[in-house]
Amino acid sequence: MEYYTVVADSYENAVKKAKSLYGDDIRIHSRRDYMTHGTIFTRRQPRCEIVCYSSQRKEAKDARLRDRDMKEFEKEARTPDPSTLSPNERLDTEVYREKDAEAVSILDKNHIEDPLRSKLLKAFPTSEDAGVALSQMLLRSLDIDYGKQVHPKHFVAFIGPTGSGKTTTLAKVAYVYKQQGKNVAIITLDTYRVGAYEQVKAFADALSIPVKKASAEDELIAATESFQDMDIVFIDTMGTSPKDKELALHLTSLLSMLGSDRTDLIMTIPATMKEEDMREQYALYSRHGKPSLAITKLDETETVGNVLSFAYGAGLPIIFLTNGQRVPDDIEKASSKALIAHLKDIGLEMKNSESQISK
Repeated sequence: MEYYTVVADSYENAVKKAKSLYGDDIRIHSRRDYMTHGTIFTRRQPRCEIVCYSSQRKEAKDARLRDRDMKEFEKEARTPDPSTLSPNERLDTEVYREKDAEAVSILDKNHIEDPLRSKLLKAFPTSEDAGVALSQMLLRSLDIDYGKQVHPKHFVAFIGPTGSGKTTTLAKVAYVYKQQGKNVAIITLDTYRVGAYEQVKAFADALSIPVKKASAEDELIAATESFQDMDIVFIDTMGTSPKDKELALHLTSLLSMLGSDRTDLIMTIPATMKEEDMREQYALYSRHGKPSLAITKLDETETVGNVLSFAYGAGLPIIFLTNGQRVPDDIEKASSKALIAHLKDIGLEMKNSESQISK
């Protein structure tokens, strides 16, 4: 018995195509629905692949028709002969199709894209509940910076675009470590934005944390020397633009004075930001080193799938989550379970499993 594989944009069209190629007496052996991978120029498209066979024995085909059939098979199928597949690979049930489609739907709802998307779908076990299976796979895929959470370096510099919540997140994190018994201080390099120093000074005064500002190298040296006995010195930086090369160079010069061996970098990324913009911002700030990510503005969106896709693709760990403007509240240390709780239809009710560290 000969098997033929046909691909079209729907099941109905796949059957029509198969009949036009191999006759009206074909029978469907199996079916697989999937989505193509889109590019920056094309959208993802639905596809249906059917494996069929003829119910009647045909006369031998001439060489030209056999050649046509083989080319059609190679072009469309890209799959092995069904007779060589294992029983699980040949499995064609409604359960299989529904769970595969459900997994794709969950990834779409959460804006999870490649390469994380491909990794999850490639290893997706269709025998399990889609939400639970994806949550378990994500738990194993996410990189949480537990090491820096517990053992931060002497300097912790916050970088990121203007409006991403650097200053408020810095104040919250500083208070977290102060509550753990650390001696902390703040130095702000942001003397460009109107009211920047006044904002961080107000937070520092409210939290009883000393603060200094530094706009030049000599001022930064003086500030760091005055805080040399502190356990952690948090550095607030100015937001930069790809067009403002002079400001970007100035920030690079100031951060280099701290010493990379003594400095942790934390990049604030709003959960509302498009992944494309995240990549652009990281390209701008990556000159300073490899940062950990603080995901901000979780209260303004229903999912963090876009940030997880970016973090996985860039190879960056996640360290803190913030979900509001209250200082020192609305912050928690990142964990796999806390991140899963901020995804739609993932199958695990974890929103209350991780306690916030606001007090």
